[in-house]
Amino acid sequence: MEAGEVLEGRYRVEEALDQGGMGIIWTATDLETGERVAVKVLRLDAYTQGRFSPAERARRRAELLKRFEREGAILEELDHPGIPRLLHRGYLSEEPYLVMEYVDGVSLREFLDLRRPFPFDAAVSIAVQVAEALGHAHACGVVHRDLKPDNVVVAFDGGMVKLLDFGIAHLTDPDATRYTSLGDTPGTVGYMAPEQRRGQQDISASADLYTFGCVLFELLTGERPFEDKPDRNKDIQHLEDLPPRLRSINIGISEELDELVWDLLAKAPSDRPGSMEEVLEVLRGYLPKPGDPAPDPQLDPDPTTPYRTPEKTAAGSGGTPSGRRAVSRRPARRPGGWMGRNQFAGGIAFARAELLADGPGARCAELVDLLSRADSDWGDRDSMVLEGRLVCADAARLDGRTADAKSLYEAVADGGDPSDPLILEAELGIAECRMPEGDFVGAFHSWRATVGRIVAFAATNDRLMDRSREIALELAESGYRAEVADLLSGLPTS
Repeated sequence: MEAGEVLEGRYRVEEALDQGGMGIIWTATDLETGERVAVKVLRLDAYTQGRFSPAERARRRAELLKRFEREGAILEELDHPGIPRLLHRGYLSEEPYLVMEYVDGVSLREFLDLRRPFPFDAAVSIAVQVAEALGHAHACGVVHRDLKPDNVVVAFDGGMVKLLDFGIAHLTDPDATRYTSLGDTPGTVGYMAPEQRRGQQDISASADLYTFGCVLFELLTGERPFEDKPDRNKDIQHLEDLPPRLRSINIGISEELDELVWDLLAKAPSDRPGSMEEVLEVLRGYLPKPGDPAPDPQLDPDPTTPYRTPEKTAAGSGGTPSGRRAVSRRPARRPGGWMGRNQFAGGIAFARAELLADGPGARCAELVDLLSRADSDWGDRDSMVLEGRLVCADAARLDGRTADAKSLYEAVADGGDPSDPLILEAELGIAECRMPEGDFVGAFHSWRATVGRIVAFAATNDRLMDRSREIALELAESGYRAEVADLLSGLPTS
């Protein structure tokens, strides 16, 4: 493709604008409307040069063409103000191209490089618009897989935010053809979800939630969650290390946003929020409202405009993001604020550590508060809720509130899988609670029945083994030395 070419007798190519992984972006003029458009042309040499046999080059070329055709097909299906419209698909000789809506603006990468830290209202305004575009893609069965500041543009016209480059998008339809052999693992270092880094092919929309968490972290702090260190590169950190807390960098960030980003950056997809709509429940509560002042110093373009001056935006650029009126700063979040599984897991870990070090204290009290919210959100038989209830029971027992502890242990044990280590641990707790009440006979029989099941199920678990032996010592001092010795000899080793 060269400047001056006219595609389909309508689009006159002007100049090369940018070069990405698979394509070159040209500007062009729509001769029918006079509007400026963008033309993305496939770089057929992108993955076919190098030391490959003619057959391998042909195979790679064919796969690259299929990837590019899929991008066009995906863009045809997506219809959202935060995603540039596909206007035409065609070929010039053997070169495929896509004609798309042209976005005249500034990339988020440029914006962040100029302004660190980024104004809070502007950060939230960008995040909400990106999340809405991703949510639409997910609803259409599309995972972007390459969200990063370079692929987000803030338009000069009205401050609208656009999500670009679906070139390596993944279809969640199990019958969709997979293209995985070209190049490295799809995605961008520094923003890829752990499952992408491991080369997992059938990823879910949760991968985009992780990359969105990386971008949101950078918007709110001016820093990336992980950077290369002399002894540990960022790839390994994304796979293994917990991210910093937002509030450790910017104490002005609310605890709710801190928890949201913490959960977005969870290593396991199941520990992240369930959808972009859950994320938006939180973020929309922080949007600027109509009549709020512009960021100071002023931004150009200004991503808060669609929310501060919705009427002006609607008149100039076709409406506010997602076609809704701007949202005022309102309590749109779930009652009690956002809490995700990572937060609750952290509460359990902190409470356990406190019990081992100093006995029940502030951390255990915090876990009691979290437990009621977790129970309401996930149900009383959720495994993490059961674990949290066990720790709360341990805290109550060590605090001398034996009746409360016993009630909590019984709530865990009631109706559970008899081979589940959590159920077995709860039953040991019940036995332990009987001794302060003077019921050593009942304590021994409960302990013996539980240890018998531990042996039968070969339930090797450090806490189970330690707890069984601790109770055995107390029972031995109460006249059951020979009986507990026989049973302890049969316990599996962890």
